[in-house]
Amino acid sequence: MMVDYPILHGTDGIRGKVSASPETDLEALQAITEKREVNGRAFMIIGEAIGQILAEELDDYPKVVIGWDRRPGNAMLVSGLTDGLHSSSVRVIHGGIVATPGLHDAVLGTKADAGLMVTASHNPHTDSGVKFFDANGRKSMPALERKIADIAWEIAEKGVNPEPDPESCLPDRMIHAERGHRSTLAKRLENMAQSLNVDVEKSNWSEILGVEQFLLDSSGGAASSWFAAGLNRRGIPAKEVSNAENPLNEGCGAGEFSPTASWTWSEMMSSEHVLLKSLAELHTSKPPIGALLGAALDGDGDRCLLIEATGDGACVIDGDRMADDIARAWDSIGIQKATMAFSIETDLSLTSTINRFGMEIDILECAVGDRWLSNQLSNEVIVSKSWPALIGAEDSGHLVLASPHPEIVDEWSLVGDGAATLIVQLLVRATLFDNEKIVPSFQRGWKKRVSIKGTDRSKWTGDGELADSIENIINNHFIDEQCSFTRKKIDGETSLLLLRGHVNGIAVSIGIRNSGTEEKTSLSIRAIEAIDGLNDLSESIIAFLTKELVHSSSSDS
Repeated sequence: MMVDYPILHGTDGIRGKVSASPETDLEALQAITEKREVNGRAFMIIGEAIGQILAEELDDYPKVVIGWDRRPGNAMLVSGLTDGLHSSSVRVIHGGIVATPGLHDAVLGTKADAGLMVTASHNPHTDSGVKFFDANGRKSMPALERKIADIAWEIAEKGVNPEPDPESCLPDRMIHAERGHRSTLAKRLENMAQSLNVDVEKSNWSEILGVEQFLLDSSGGAASSWFAAGLNRRGIPAKEVSNAENPLNEGCGAGEFSPTASWTWSEMMSSEHVLLKSLAELHTSKPPIGALLGAALDGDGDRCLLIEATGDGACVIDGDRMADDIARAWDSIGIQKATMAFSIETDLSLTSTINRFGMEIDILECAVGDRWLSNQLSNEVIVSKSWPALIGAEDSGHLVLASPHPEIVDEWSLVGDGAATLIVQLLVRATLFDNEKIVPSFQRGWKKRVSIKGTDRSKWTGDGELADSIENIINNHFIDEQCSFTRKKIDGETSLLLLRGHVNGIAVSIGIRNSGTEEKTSLSIRAIEAIDGLNDLSESIIAFLTKELVHSSSSDS
């Protein structure tokens, strides 16, 4: 009889607050599923499970490279993974502190059979976790995560409960993965600049950006010590504002920004976010509307959001707009065909106005998470002599683009990289600057996203009585309007209620899904244009879900 073991992974890896290891293996895994806590003993089990899977598939001594960010609890987790992998006869390479996309490069560069990135992305520095990469540098998919969980629970149920072996916690080899990442970024800049016909060092960047100095916020992550300096060497006037001596992600980075956020100058001056406050202090005389003021990466460096000047302050330029700008640049230089993948939270106005372009664009839709973007764009190794016209985008700032293989000429992989996203956005700005061949950008539609914190996610499945009640709330809200909605399924979204339809002829999408990384459930409402009553509908749905899913009411807009 098959046992339905609890899954350990969320939307993007395993995450939780770092805690001390309990005495037994079962308690260690239960801490992940019941308390959202990670510990060294659990990671020993997970490492052993991954090692068993690799050994079974390869019938050899597999090779795994591990990288990590600078969270205080990571040494224990890395040691646990290393010990567990060694117990399954896996060779282990330590890559050191590196951005998540740098771990992707390290897997390819070392010809490893898998990679493990110890991070919790934009979560607080007290959290950590692990992301799994296969031999092609692709993030794990649900089938593998199900297998990892099953084997891990089977190991735990044996009740052996071994203590870590100090010798087994040491790697077989060490590399400088971040150095490899920087080398790949330099190559990517060269490839993208050549494709977009931009001479980086001869460009007038102050004129292109609209400001004399561009501020960069790397969340105190790996890029904070070298990225701005690399841009300056190429003539791009950048200054890093985050500090690697402060806790990762604290008061900085993309993790604290919403894709639809905007601020006045006075709000920025009083903000506790280092990038916003630094921008307000820098620009005592206000920059022109549309000037590119700065950018924020997240803690593990795989996403990026831009900050642009408005009439009375600044706003976020999200992943939707960044993807559209890349497509506009490609269209202007004569690219004939492109493929663009978007998640279910993409602006409807973007995907509905593709006829703006002269080039042919294939639009794909997928679940939330950059692994699904990569999966939609290509499951094969990409071979091309020039930068492939592929974009995967989420409004949160995850952009998946083609990246040159670190070892093999004309071979490309797909990866989300915040530093590469910023580089291409700078190059795109140069391409779009004073260019009469540019098609107009899309006009942002109406969008609202609300996260209800502290939910019991087991109560929300995307179907059943609660989902029926949500549909009734929506239909009753628009009872006096011409309204029609149908449910749609998306591969990979196990808890999603997605309703697509029209209100008085205007396209509307309403989605509710559990977070895969935190105890919260999110509502996303999108429309091609504003419709009276959407805010009221949002409040009605949130009130209902809070009552049904949260023991003590707490919601966060």
